[in-house]
Parts: sequence; C-alpha cells; structure tokens
Amino acid sequence: MQRGDLAAVIIGLSLVIVLTVITSPPVSPPGQAPATIPTTPPPSLLVTPVPPETTESPPPETPATPAIAAKRIGYTENYFSLPVRFLPSNMAIYGSSDAPWPYDSGQTFAYVEESHGGITETFTVPYSLWRMNATLYATRSPEKANFRMVLVDEESGRILEGVEIRFPGTVSKTVAAHGRPLYMVIDAQNADRFVITLEVPSVYVQGTAGGS
Repeated sequence: MQRGDLAAVIIGLSLVIVLTVITSPPVSPPGQAPATIPTTPPPSLLVTPVPPETTESPPPETPATPAIAAKRIGYTENYFSLPVRFLPSNMAIYGSSDAPWPYDSGQTFAYVEESHGGITETFTVPYSLWRMNATLYATRSPEKANFRMVLVDEESGRILEGVEIRFPGTVSKTVAAHGRPLYMVIDAQNADRFVITLEVPSVYVQGTAGGS
C-alpha cells in the first residue's frame, strides 16, 4: 500500500471516531447514578381543621305545678239543720294571724267573696294542711268596718278556727282539717266587700287532684 492511501484511510477512521463521539450520549462513570432534574412539588394548601359543632342539650325542665281551678263557695239557704248558726260572743279568743308559712308559694283552691254575712254551703278540703286568708275592704266607713267568721265541722259542730277583723285588713289562719264537710258562719258590718281565700302549699298540689 502506498503512503498516500494509508493516510487517506487514517483520516477516514479519524472522521468516523469523531462523529461517533459527537452523536453518542455521555456515559456515567461506573457506580454513579445518572443525574436527575429535581422537580419542585406544587405548594400545598393549608387547611385549618374545623371542630364539629356540638349541640348542647338544654337542661331538663322542672315539671310545673298543675294549676288549680279555684271554686267559689256560696251561701246556703238550707242552714236550719246545721249545728252552729251563730257566732260566739267572744271572738278575741281566736287571736290574730298565725305565723307565716315556711313554704315558697301557694295556690288558691276555693274562695268566698261577698259584701254581707251568711252561712256558706258545705265543702270538703282534700289537703292535710291549708290556710284561710280573710281580707276586709271598706272605703266608705273604714272606722266602722267589722268582719267576723268561724269555720265549723258540720258532723261534730266543733268550731275549728275563727277570724275577727276590725278596720280594713287581712288575717291568715292555718288549718289542718281535711276529708270531712266544713262550712263558715260569717258576719260583716260596713264592708264594701270581703274575700276569704283557701290556699294550699304548691308542694302539696303535685300529683293531687284540684279542690273540692
């Protein structure tokens, strides 16, 4: 082979090697991981957790005391057979009002409202303890106003309690009689009107029927 031909071959091989190096990707050295392009994760949305709503149950309601329909006690025309029809001559023995009740509240279950005296119809009280509140109203002649009343056990004729009011005012009496017929003998002078309410402690009403 001539020298010119050998040079041409060498030049050709050199061009092939140069082209191969340019077109081939770089080779990583042994034991080295290929380079990777780091990717930035998208920003995360911060969500504040909202605690579940708690619905508080209302406190249990205290059962209300049943209301009593107050009964009006009227006068009777059939009083001839009653054991007591006249008031005692000395009403001072019954004194003034009794001591105040230790109860928070009371309910009226019966009442008498008139402007003149008389004898009431009989009535029965189902409660073991109750109170009479007698109030005298007088504006025309208050200095002459007078009210007297006795509570009578119809069967025995025994006077259980008495009230006397001079001048307008109120007297309260506590009574323990129940379960038997009672009535009142009443006298009122120079009174515009008077009211006698029969009242029971509210704690006695729960679970008990109304008045008689």
